[in-house]
Amino acid sequence: MKILKRILPMTLASLLALNSAVPALAAEATDVAPSEKEEVIYLTLETDGKLKNSYVVNSFPGGNITDYGDYASVKMLKTSDSIEQNGDTITFSTSARKAYYQGELTDAEIPWNISLRYYLDGKECSANETAGKSGKLKIRFQITENTACSGTFFDDYALQASFALDTEQCSNISAPDATIANVGSDKQLTYTVLPGEGIDTTITADVTDFEMGAVSINGIHLNLNVEIDDTELKDKVNELIDAVGQLDDGAVELSDGSAELLDGGSELKDGASSLQSGGTSLDEGVVTLQNGLTTVQSGLDTLNSQSGALTAGSSEFKAALITIQTAVNSISVTNEDLTMLTEASDQIKQAISDLNDGAATLQANLGYAQYKALMAQNGLDIDALPAGNASAVETIQSYELLLEQLSAIPGMGDLVNQYKSQLLTDSEQIKGLLNANSAAIGGMESYLNGISAELPAFTEGLSALNIQYETFDASISQIVNTLGNMTGNLSALAEGINQIVTSYEELDSGIDDYTGGVAQIVAGYSQVMDGVSSLAEGSKELVYGSGELYGGTVELYDGVVSLCDGAREMADGTGEFRTETADMNDQIDEEIDSLLKSIGGSMENPVSFVSEKNTNVDSVQFVIQTEAIEVEEVREVQETMEEELSLWQKLLRLFGVY
Repeated sequence: MKILKRILPMTLASLLALNSAVPALAAEATDVAPSEKEEVIYLTLETDGKLKNSYVVNSFPGGNITDYGDYASVKMLKTSDSIEQNGDTITFSTSARKAYYQGELTDAEIPWNISLRYYLDGKECSANETAGKSGKLKIRFQITENTACSGTFFDDYALQASFALDTEQCSNISAPDATIANVGSDKQLTYTVLPGEGIDTTITADVTDFEMGAVSINGIHLNLNVEIDDTELKDKVNELIDAVGQLDDGAVELSDGSAELLDGGSELKDGASSLQSGGTSLDEGVVTLQNGLTTVQSGLDTLNSQSGALTAGSSEFKAALITIQTAVNSISVTNEDLTMLTEASDQIKQAISDLNDGAATLQANLGYAQYKALMAQNGLDIDALPAGNASAVETIQSYELLLEQLSAIPGMGDLVNQYKSQLLTDSEQIKGLLNANSAAIGGMESYLNGISAELPAFTEGLSALNIQYETFDASISQIVNTLGNMTGNLSALAEGINQIVTSYEELDSGIDDYTGGVAQIVAGYSQVMDGVSSLAEGSKELVYGSGELYGGTVELYDGVVSLCDGAREMADGTGEFRTETADMNDQIDEEIDSLLKSIGGSMENPVSFVSEKNTNVDSVQFVIQTEAIEVEEVREVQETMEEELSLWQKLLRLFGVY
């Protein structure tokens, strides 16, 4: 009993002395280089993904070990070697070939935010609330970067997460992003999360009495030896580069061609505008021509209406001459016959005056070129008109011969000679006018070159003929008066009258031909009016069509402008595309290297998770596990009566010997 009393205080004092010596030994080790090691970080999560506790298992090859870490506590594993902790420095010595110690972490920040949310029949609930329940289950699984964690673990480490669902409790399982495998009676859902990436996915199933084991997540410093044969890819890229070059060349040619098309479109638009303006001017000119031709038509109608009076008067004059001829031949001339002759002469004079007025109207409204064309279109032989004038000249010459014959008749010489001089003078003037008229009409042979200049001469000749015929008519009146007083020698007079009648028949035929020609002109001119009307309709259609054409060419030009702008932009874009893709092979090499680096990872220079002082780390690994979802079992608690120990028994139990 005394011995035990002495041993206990000595043992307690020794323990206190040993504890007081540990800090001093640890302080001396702070400058020692860290030992080579491997780290495995174990993380336990709640069922919703929140961190519950964490610890690190460090393994070493043996010997004198120095390590660093901010641990709440440390303990040796697999060996009974003594371990010392001084602040963040941990030291121990071991003869084992492999030594392990565990350090408990507090308030650790892991690299990932892990979230598990549960929905049963569409309603969100806690994991514990789903335990033992049935219905339609949905689990939303999310992993994102925890920016509060220092280091590059999120970017350097890949994760593999596994869910195990009992097929006796879960059916109609759907996990679109998972790799699904059968493990016994379980469906194992595996998700791979690459470095620097997160995940947001869902799992659905129909559940009965739902329970689920722990979700396991492992994090490793990814090191994939991936090799890619990019020869075929580069061949395709070279083909693409060549195609881009051809596309750029084609775009440039298209841009140049569209510029030429734009110039042509501008010229087409200007031409359509000129055509529209010309069509409008043509339409206005045709309207003016139509109005002028209407006036000419009116003049021709007037002239044609007077032609009837002329032919009627000529016929009456011829009839009067025939009557006189008959009367003279029968030696019976009455005053009524002479009156008829006088009236017929007056009608001829009036017809010639009307013809002169009509010719003046024709001269004022019709160009001679059109007049000649109309006569040619209607088959009128204008040469017949000079022939009529020649016939009239021959008739007047027969009058002169008659006067000569009358003057030779005994008893009539003095009477005839009294008027002969004046009659011969008038006759010469009339012949001159007729010859001038014939010359003017003869000028129509040069139709296309001088007909417009000949029409005024014809009109002037006709006016002079009208004046001279008045003088001739006066002479006829004198002759009629003389004949009324004449007696004897009528046979000579009858012969002269016969010659006059014969000559006048030729003149009357010429007048008929002339008036027939005027009628043909009027008939042909109506065709001209129809043609001009058609021309007017055509000009209106031309104006409308040219307006439509101009509007279409404006739209076409605007479209060509847009095409040209688009082609220019396309050429610029393909040029830039060509420039950007010229070194595509090099860019692809860089991207492939970058991609392989991001997914391949590297084992070079792993960084310690627990302390940056640990610079000799071979590997770091994360082992993460959630709590399982289970139905709590009700256990019967049996109360036991603890044996009451004596003081001696308590001391023995303290040292493990009771």
